[in-house]
Amino acid sequence: MCPRKVDPRIAIDMDPTTPRKFDNAYYNNLVQGKGLFTSEQVLFTDRRSKNTVNTWSSDSKAFNAAFIQAMTKLGRVGVKTGKNGNIRFDCGRFN
Repeated sequence: MCPRKVDPRIAIDMDPTTPRKFDNAYYNNLVQGKGLFTSEQVLFTDRRSKNTVNTWSSDSKAFNAAFIQAMTKLGRVGVKTGKNGNIRFDCGRFN
């Protein structure tokens, strides 16, 4: 549904603090009540995820370690190709 070329006058950075840097500022923003979407802000207000947000906002090494662990795990998933699946050129329709 997203257009290929987004008008820069209407695009919004999900992390206004450090939008071009990979860091834990996103979680600091949540702690400060500055989540872009309500669905993101609830990560801080929900008791099930609040401790994780607090940890990652206050400890960049913990955030980086968790990210590395998640990416390593994701790398083991495997891509289905051929008769088992395909990589879509347009996520909204089959090739």
